[in-house]
This record gives sequence, C-alpha cells and structure tokens, in this order.
Amino acid sequence: MPPSLDELIGDARRRSERRPALVWAHGAMSWSDLESTASRVADSLASVAGPGQRVAVLSPNAPALVAGLAAIWRLKAVAVPLNVRWRAYELERVLRDANVTAILTVRSYQGYDLAGSVAALQPSLPTLRRIVVVDPSGAVADEGADHAAIPADALAADICAMLYTSGTTGEPKGALVTHRSVLDGARMLGEVLRTTGDDVVVFVIPIAHAFGLATCLGALAAQATVVLVESAFSLGPLVDTIDRHRATILHGSPTLFAGLQKLFAPGLRSLRTGFIAGAPSPAGLLRALEDAGLQVLNLYGMTEIGGASCCRPEDPPLVRHTTVGRPLPGYTFGVAGNVEGEVRVRGPYVTPGYYRRPEETAAAFDDGWFRTGDLGSLDEEGYLRISGRAKDVIQVAGLNVSPAEVEGLLLTHPDVVQAAVIGWPHPVMGEVLKAFVVTRGDSDLTPRDLLQFARLRIAGYKLPYDIRMLHELPVLATGKPDRATLVRMATEDNHAVGR
Repeated sequence: MPPSLDELIGDARRRSERRPALVWAHGAMSWSDLESTASRVADSLASVAGPGQRVAVLSPNAPALVAGLAAIWRLKAVAVPLNVRWRAYELERVLRDANVTAILTVRSYQGYDLAGSVAALQPSLPTLRRIVVVDPSGAVADEGADHAAIPADALAADICAMLYTSGTTGEPKGALVTHRSVLDGARMLGEVLRTTGDDVVVFVIPIAHAFGLATCLGALAAQATVVLVESAFSLGPLVDTIDRHRATILHGSPTLFAGLQKLFAPGLRSLRTGFIAGAPSPAGLLRALEDAGLQVLNLYGMTEIGGASCCRPEDPPLVRHTTVGRPLPGYTFGVAGNVEGEVRVRGPYVTPGYYRRPEETAAAFDDGWFRTGDLGSLDEEGYLRISGRAKDVIQVAGLNVSPAEVEGLLLTHPDVVQAAVIGWPHPVMGEVLKAFVVTRGDSDLTPRDLLQFARLRIAGYKLPYDIRMLHELPVLATGKPDRATLVRMATEDNHAVGR
C-alpha cells in the first residue's frame, strides 16, 4: 500500500524542516508543527475512530483540515471531508448516510455555528460517539463528551475516504476512494506540473473536494509550500495573497481564471502553471492566460475517478486549448458509439463503488467501465474532447449542483407542493439556478420568503438566483417536470424585461 498522508508529512518534515508546510491568513505552520498538530488530533479521536470507521471533517481551507485528514489516516480510519458551506439539511443527510463515529469540526464558519449545528443533529446520528471541536489552526478546543451509539461497520483497509456526490437523483452518495487512488493520483498530477519543494501553491478551491484534495496532496508530496485561502467572490484577497507569497501554482475553475485574466496584474506574474477544471474551458481564455505568461492545463476528472486525464505542458497549443488531454497512467478511456457518446473510464483508480448503495454502484458501471455521464470523443492520438453532459447536473462556478437536491429542499417548506429547478447561463458563474414553484392555494409565500427559508438550510451556491411562482407546473407524460418548457418560459421572461 502506498504511504498515507500522515507518512508523507513525516517524510516531508525530515527532508524540508526549514520550509513552511502551510501558510494561511493567521500565520505559517512548519512541517514539524503540522505533524505535532495531527498527532494531538489523532489522540482526541483514537478511542472513537477505529480502522475502517468514518470520521467527518468540517473545516474551510485551513490547517485544521489538513491536520484532520492526517490524523484520521494515522488511525487507519476513513475521512469524510464535508463542504463547510453546507447547512443542517445537507449535513444531516450526509452524516446519517455515512454512519460516522466522530465529527471533527471548527466552531463556526462565516457566522454559522457549525459546532452547534452538528451537536443538534446528534440524536439523529445513531453511530456518532464524539464531536471534537478544533480551531482553524487545528488545535483541539473541545474534545466533547462521548455518546452512547450503536456500532458502526468498518470499511476495507484500502479505503481512505468517502467523498460525497449527489448525482442526478439528489440523494447523497458516498464514493469510496482508495489510498492508492488518492496518493498515486496526487503524485502523477505533481509530476505533470513539475512541482518541487521550491514551489508555492495557492489553494482557493476547497481542499475538501476531490479536485482540491488531489492537487493539495500533490503539492504536499512534493514538499511545496501550500498557501490556504478561503474562497470568496472577491478576487482582491486572492491576488494579494499570490503577490505577497510569490506563488507559482494556482488551480481553479474557468470562472476563477476568467476573473483573474480580466485584471491580470503585476502581482500575478509569479504564477507559472496550474490546473483548470470543473467546467469546459474556453480556448480563448487559455490563450489569453498563456499570452500573459501563465500556462494553465485542462484537467478532467470527477469524484468517482479522481483526476483522470489532463493536458501536458509539451502538448501543442491547439491540443492544450481544445482538449482535456490524454489519460494519466493507469486510466483507459472509451466512448460509447466510438465517435461521440458517453465517456467511460476504467482502471485501478476508479471508485470501487458507493457506500451501501449496490444498485447505484451497479448502474454506474457497464462491463467494468465507469459511466461518467459526460459526452465526448477521442481522436486518433488519444486526446479527449468533452462536448457536454448527459447527466442532469448544473455547474455553478465549477461546482456541481443537482436540481433534484434543491427541489427536495424547497419541497420541505410546508407551503410548497411542487418545485422544479433548471440551469441558466450566467456571465460570471457559468450557470445559475432558476426555480419554479407551486404553493398551496391559500399560501401567501413569496419568492423572498422561500429564498430566506432555503438560505438557512443549504449552501449559498445552491440557492436559486430567481424563483418564479406558478399556479401549475408543466409536466411530461411521465409526470416529471417539463424542463424544456421551463427553459422557454425563462427565455420569455428575459426577453420581456430586455435582458
């Protein structure tokens, strides 16, 4: 089995003692301090997190998240990193599905009481034994009291993480991720970018997500300095951070890089490369970035397969700008229909399946091939082009949003009897959500009221930008929402107001 993150940190400490491992808004942390912090967190979890048992981690981009992952893997437990922007509705569904025995959380995030929220959920989480609260640096602030709980099952020893995705059904699914997949993948991505200990890698993408996790581990494995930045809609703090630390590598979505390209400043000149992923990248954007001296490479992957294909620095410009490159070692791609169709992947790094979901696991594979749900084509040299999505997923600023999940949340309001959500083009976010809602006949619910209801229960990027109240929802013969009609209605609304 390849070394765990905990062992990578120990190795880096021995070889890079003088370099900082992590830098964040409140200071820097050496490799030795990171190792000591992970050890203390592991001590707080040791009696409630055995091999193969799940430990959830709730932290923004901060040392607490990196130290927490290292601590969990030191105990041979399984990490369940969660989106710190989630609220009670999302957290309860995932925590209950994962059968966690412990939760490691920061006290609050952007004014939201995370520790209080997960504590309130404890009665509905039968396997939960302890909630450990840490500060952003990873220092243990409250080890919490033990709760009586039913025993949780243990996963196989080669599983290191469960990464949650809602897919097209809106139901949370924990994709099982192996140590080999995460660590070999991290190494391969680092090699493509030629990452070394002299690099400074800035992370504004969440490292609790598959893209951020793989690239962060790649930077740590190369003993680079990792600079953690909390994501925000304003690019100013990010530009200042890049300038202050003379960062050399940055990863992000097309939305992020499009924003940076528009204000390309002298402070960004230290950047040399990075990966761009999460949504299709306009060729013009990549050309403009290269003209400014920043070679950003397309990376294709997903939660279930990791980073599986990418462009290389030596690829011709046309390839770099119009494809997502060739498969990384160990991956094989195929296209249903052999011309253009659904992209399929197989190899040792593909997820073995979803936790306790045999039917969904079986449906995700076809004769050993994982069905990505993306449409694309392969040319004679093996370069992959992605042309669209077969699955019903909306990408908001590079983040996948399931319409079914948002519809399910809206339907929890007592006055809502029907709800449908569609994606809508947006010049900055790529896509945003539009919701169509039918309420009870005697309801005086307004779009503003419903938006406020949703804001308290679901991550901000999943909130509809627009809510339209209808007397009746257009449906197909199957009874499902007629999304084509809803798109036409949204188009007519835009034309009516001259947008």
